[in-house]
Amino acid sequence: MNNVEIAFTFDKRIIRGAAVSIKSLLDTAKDSTAYLIHIFHSDLTTPICNAFTSMARGTRHKMLFHKIDASIFDGMPKGRGSWTEIVYYRFLIPEVLKDSPKAIYSDVDVFFRDDMSEIFSTDISDYEVGAVRAEVNSPEATGHKYFPENRRDYIFWSGFLLLNCELMREKNFFDRIKKSAKENAHRLRLWDLDAMNLAAESIFPLPFRYVTLESIFETKNLADAPEYRFLKNVYSDIELLNAKENPAIIHYAGPLGKPWQRIGNPEYYMNCDAKIPNLLRRSTFRDFRKRLFSKRDFRSAVNALSYSK
Repeated sequence: MNNVEIAFTFDKRIIRGAAVSIKSLLDTAKDSTAYLIHIFHSDLTTPICNAFTSMARGTRHKMLFHKIDASIFDGMPKGRGSWTEIVYYRFLIPEVLKDSPKAIYSDVDVFFRDDMSEIFSTDISDYEVGAVRAEVNSPEATGHKYFPENRRDYIFWSGFLLLNCELMREKNFFDRIKKSAKENAHRLRLWDLDAMNLAAESIFPLPFRYVTLESIFETKNLADAPEYRFLKNVYSDIELLNAKENPAIIHYAGPLGKPWQRIGNPEYYMNCDAKIPNLLRRSTFRDFRKRLFSKRDFRSAVNALSYSK
């Protein structure tokens, strides 16, 4: 049996999206894979935790919950909406999972299309983290902020990470993240992403298929995806097309919006949403507001991708 530890971090504002994400993870697991799912949170109630646990009940998979004290992140830049201190929880994973040599972290605005045992088995023994390349690191960067002290060839995304927990603990990775975030608070734009790229000593590049952007997945022509303007400098069209045709994870980042906050969704997403416990299918006021002020539904948004040209 391939035992895979994977962690998610979210709060009560994103329960429905997180539930679909975790359900899709369970549905795509190979018979030879057993997930130990860790949920890092600040405010999930006991009934909500029980509803999440019910999705794995009677299976070989297990779910554990870790309530995090927000004061740990005092002094680090944060805001409201989606940008509270919860964006830093991912870097706390090695400190909480003290006996884990390795773990996967994933955002919850994703849909799993493949088993995670292969990427989990990737040898990153000489690296602190594995991450997906986002953009060439240069003053001409358009999708992400350039920091001259970051000497790497690429800027890496922080939405899917393979964590070498043992090495991260040994090298005090979380302390470096805190220091980086505090010292650069006035400069950070994407707080967790920027802090990671500045603080990490070593990052192993993972395949793009583990952060296949929904705009790439849905568009007919790669050049119509807004992110293509910087992705084309990192990946060949063949690499992007391979990820489009065979994504391990679809990441809902970009102009199409979050599935739980928009009108209409692709059939694969709706089928998974229908299988999660009813308690987890409730929408928040923020979700309703996003839908209300949405100017187009999902399909018309896909058809409008060409506006990026």
